[in-house]
Amino acid sequence: MSNNDEHKQFLPDNKLDSERIVVEVPADPKPFYQEKIPSGYDPMGEIYLRGRAFRGLAGGRIPWWVLISGWIIFGGLALLILIPVITSAAFELLPALVIDSIPLLILGSTGMSMLK
Repeated sequence: MSNNDEHKQFLPDNKLDSERIVVEVPADPKPFYQEKIPSGYDPMGEIYLRGRAFRGLAGGRIPWWVLISGWIIFGGLALLILIPVITSAAFELLPALVIDSIPLLILGSTGMSMLK
């Protein structure tokens, strides 16, 4: 028959301190959603990526420095077009001004959504 005290040769009579016992419980892993992004080289992929970028702008999920730099860049370009339209009555530049004001409208809606 085997001796019931065989475990003592592997585990000596040291008493286990409850302070020294550490049990690590791993955190619940969050599911990682990986969105499949189409290639920007085909026409439909380019349309999707442009729409995604403008949705990010219009949704207010951009940093403040991107918003301010966008206003400086696009607003400066609109101002450069607006000055000749006003001073020399060059009305042929109005379509360019309208096209250039589209990003300003998007940035304006982003600024308003960030203020909420």
